[in-house]
Amino acid sequence: MVKIAYLSPSSELPVERHVAVVIHRDNRGAEKGYFYDTADGDSKGSGPFDWNMEEAVERAERFATDKGLALVTVRAQLP
Repeated sequence: MVKIAYLSPSSELPVERHVAVVIHRDNRGAEKGYFYDTADGDSKGSGPFDWNMEEAVERAERFATDKGLALVTVRAQLP
């Protein structure tokens, strides 16, 4: 079972390996997001091609399950 932790933008990320979801607003105000494995580093997403927030979290959860990771963190990107 994967735990999903919603963090504030200023929260410290856990030191353990996990999947991180980064949420931001696109130019129309929609919440978009991307995720990455913390072992690989932040890919910085792909702007307009990022998923909507709910889909990013769902995909991150599946990715974590496939990789055997127990934690997904979700936090907003600072402007």
